[in-house]
Amino acid sequence: MNQLFRFFLPLALASAFAGENFEQTAPGEFQDKVIRARRLSQVAASDSGVKADFAKAATLFYAGDFDLAGAAYEGLLGKDAELDGSILIRVATIKLNSGDYAGMRATLKRAGNILTTGKWERTAHSMRAEAALRDTTLSDAAKADSLAAFLNKYQKGDRSTELRFEYAKLSEKLGKNKQAKKAYLRVLGAGSPKADSAFSAVQRLHEEAVKSETLDEKWAYAKLVCNNGKPEECLALIDEVLALDLKTAPSKDTTAPESAEDSLLSRLPPSNFDLETRKTIWEKRAVALRGAGQLDAAYRQFKFLLDSVEQKALWMQSALKLLRNDEAKNAKAIAELDSALHELSRYSKENANNLWLRGFEAEQKKNYAKALQCYKSLNNSKFGSNNRRQWAAFRIGLVHVKAGDYAAAEKAFLEAKKLPFTWSSSGARMFLGDVYLKQGKDSLAREAYLDCIRDFPLGYYAHRSRTKLKEAGLMKPEEIPMAHGQKMSGAEALEWVRKRQKKLPAKYSATTLAQVKKLLDYGFIDEATELYQAEYQKHSKQLDFLYEYGTLFTDAGETALGYRLARAFQNRIPRAELATAPEAVLKFLYPTPYREQVLKYAGKAIDPFFVYSVMRQESIFDFQIASPAGARGLLQIMPATGKTLAAQEGIEGFDPDMLYNAYLNIRLGIRYLVDLKREYSDDYMYVLGNYNAGPKPTKRWQSAGKGLSWDLRAEDISYWETRDYVKRVMGNYWIYEEIWGKL
Repeated sequence: MNQLFRFFLPLALASAFAGENFEQTAPGEFQDKVIRARRLSQVAASDSGVKADFAKAATLFYAGDFDLAGAAYEGLLGKDAELDGSILIRVATIKLNSGDYAGMRATLKRAGNILTTGKWERTAHSMRAEAALRDTTLSDAAKADSLAAFLNKYQKGDRSTELRFEYAKLSEKLGKNKQAKKAYLRVLGAGSPKADSAFSAVQRLHEEAVKSETLDEKWAYAKLVCNNGKPEECLALIDEVLALDLKTAPSKDTTAPESAEDSLLSRLPPSNFDLETRKTIWEKRAVALRGAGQLDAAYRQFKFLLDSVEQKALWMQSALKLLRNDEAKNAKAIAELDSALHELSRYSKENANNLWLRGFEAEQKKNYAKALQCYKSLNNSKFGSNNRRQWAAFRIGLVHVKAGDYAAAEKAFLEAKKLPFTWSSSGARMFLGDVYLKQGKDSLAREAYLDCIRDFPLGYYAHRSRTKLKEAGLMKPEEIPMAHGQKMSGAEALEWVRKRQKKLPAKYSATTLAQVKKLLDYGFIDEATELYQAEYQKHSKQLDFLYEYGTLFTDAGETALGYRLARAFQNRIPRAELATAPEAVLKFLYPTPYREQVLKYAGKAIDPFFVYSVMRQESIFDFQIASPAGARGLLQIMPATGKTLAAQEGIEGFDPDMLYNAYLNIRLGIRYLVDLKREYSDDYMYVLGNYNAGPKPTKRWQSAGKGLSWDLRAEDISYWETRDYVKRVMGNYWIYEEIWGKL
């Protein structure tokens, strides 16, 4: 690198971050401009020589200073022969982003003399398609043809989805609406960040073509809307389809011999659709009615399906749930349908759900005899591994606790802890300690709590067991086995991991690992990821591979990938082994990314570990993630909530896509958590209940839980998902505190 650039680069690097509001950085640029550019500037500042020169050039590239970055990379050619091909790809990318398409093509030609892999060919083809898209001298038709050529060859992948969206827009602009709609639907099916825009486009095309649509096309669109969680619109479209179907349906042909299906159809109005499609239409209508709050109408629709079409277990369960909204009024219908479901499909998933609901509702009403009857029916091996069956065994013990029958509770929890389901058996171990404590059996209580900790040391119930050991004075605080981890060197921690593998697997390449680290430090993230992926195919089941590569990517700021490997590691290692884990391993499993922002906005208003516990559960640290319901980003904020929070924070020009900016998401998410913490008087249980399920059920749980212990309040949250969510997030929170101590 010449002396001119050595002089100007420090100034350019300093100005790259000066005064910029990273909360306003476009989500698609966030990882490059904020995370990668800042990390590589630190690499450049902490090193010297060729490594520093590469890191400086990469900093400029990711920060978007393409003129200086291009010149810097040209000066690096020949400095490391292994990287010349990657340098030329980077230079071509810079020329593409600078609008120099001829220069880009010439540079790609130079790179082609060095690189010949399929990956290289795809990259070059993608860049040429992108250049065609951006080139203002080309017609829209020519741009569309170029994109089509790429998409015909490369059907899958994030870049293909992005270019397919652009192809759809061009097709629509050219009046080729059928092609556009088909492309938009594929984008929608890929679940990309463009999904919302693609859905809006499909809606727009539907409105334009609604008069000329066939019945099948109308149904296809209605199904799309229904699957995207829009009940009112779904209902209107289905009713339109049904009305048109009734109007245009052919008369029944009575000349052919009658089959069983024909016999059923003869009792139904004629239709253009086959029976399976009609079942789907009616079922989606029932679900839409329920989603729109028209509960009586939803029940009548399910009742029609059951009476006129088929005694299907899922429909029975759905009808029962609707009837239970007014148990007093519907007691007779509930009893009849409940009995029918039990007889029709005794050991089905649907009947397991039904038995669970009956038992839980009876338990909350303190009808313990009925609750035990339901749970005992559910606690049958014929239900297999159904998790409601697993929890039923635990729930039997809990009912006995509530009834004050501690001897029966002891017996039930001893049986429940033998079952293989991790969470219910862990809960049984902890509550067994409670039962022993109630009976004055302190030594047995201590052993039960320790058994819970040993069995699942990073679990929710393990922390509660530690708390009870301390509060009951069963052990000296310093003797209680906490989850803070063992102090070890990096080499010792890796050796500890290797000793936990069931068998010694084939060793992954140390040379490749070193090359991946070098590429990350030099700023070639795509190349590093490509090398890692090739190794992952061969070594994905190895604990040491997952740990070393996961730590490497986490330390490099590639948090989402690093944590995916951490999750895979935690799922593969026997959970009891983590009782003696090195501190470094536990911090790998419970990371603290975006620390500066979390600490800034948490301040003294909320514990930053609580923020991380929510983030870990909500998004697995992927700031680009979206839920099926539309929640976005690290703390999974709904667009409507984000708009309100942005206004409260004085942020103008809010757009829902801004929630994919990690820093802004953290700011708004913490604001929301702080507000909820104030609303629920610092009770994190109900903060989480509201965050997951909303205010109405949470207020109900809060009211019902007055005077109860923490543990009983948590177990009495009636929504299955929310009960699980609260325990997982609180488990995260307490384990974070134990591992990290403070930030």
